[in-house]
Amino acid sequence: MLKKQWLIGAAAAALIAGLAGGYGILENRGAAGADNEPEIVLCYGEVNPEGHVLTDSAQYFADRVSELTGGKVMVEIYPSGQLGDDARCYQSMEMGALDLYRGNSMSLVDSGNPMMSALVLPYVFRDREHFWKVCSSDLGREILDNIQDCTGMIGLAYLDEGARNFFTTDRPVCRLEDMKGLKIRVQVASMMGDTVEALGAEAVPIAYAELYTALESGTIDGAENPPVSYYYNKFYKVAPYYVKDRHTYTPGVILVSKITWKNLKKEYQDALVQAAKETQEYNRTAIEEADQKAYEALEKEGVTILEPEDPQAWSQAMEPVYRKYGGEYLDLIEKIRQIR
Repeated sequence: MLKKQWLIGAAAAALIAGLAGGYGILENRGAAGADNEPEIVLCYGEVNPEGHVLTDSAQYFADRVSELTGGKVMVEIYPSGQLGDDARCYQSMEMGALDLYRGNSMSLVDSGNPMMSALVLPYVFRDREHFWKVCSSDLGREILDNIQDCTGMIGLAYLDEGARNFFTTDRPVCRLEDMKGLKIRVQVASMMGDTVEALGAEAVPIAYAELYTALESGTIDGAENPPVSYYYNKFYKVAPYYVKDRHTYTPGVILVSKITWKNLKKEYQDALVQAAKETQEYNRTAIEEADQKAYEALEKEGVTILEPEDPQAWSQAMEPVYRKYGGEYLDLIEKIRQIR
């Protein structure tokens, strides 16, 4: 393996754009020296800022990897989207220019893993308990394992960042008809765009890094995010109306590049698997507290937090989305619904 320096900013962009010549950034420093330097340094990308539950989960993962390998493997966390958005980081992992990333299941669908669509269909989960029962089941494991069959990445574990809800800049949304005509930012992912349009709004694809400015400038009327992300990214300052429609839980996934994986010793692979498993359990508890704290903080900031007046109308509006994306996986969707 080649020893490489990891540089942020323009150098990172160059790596991700493919100028690294296809080599990984896994840094092999040889045997740990007297100064207790690790043998290997792995880089982990996360779009959310420090303090966010997913960034905390990433740090927990890094700490456990270090502990399980006796300090021989170090995971460095790069939060706040320093390494780019989902699409850029997936590309980077495919060519071995990034070792680890917390992926989003919605964007994984558009990156070549259609089976994941069963987990991100709107209103497919009854509640958080149902979400975790599915993710912890053999079915959840099957969907996770399918990532490596479709991409240059391996799924290690699921993470929960909370139910995704809509928020708006100028007026509250309580009824389905309130969505009509609103310009709502969506990920550059076709299913979410179709979900928004099925609700009567106009879907506007905008990069996450540009979302705050787009809300502030009036380019869009709203967007959707879990409460923790909505709070930590300060979207409430420009979009103070938040409706808890819970249209999807969109599980996050701890991903490792296949190129990185095959260059790791078996004992280090095992350590990553174990650390990811423990991180999933850590996250499962941490998200409950994080959600509660986020809602309390948002109320103190004067955010108007609402419940939809007719939740059934919202879910019934999703029929065309299910026809388009769920047709191939009707059996899978039914299995998800049957999990109790």
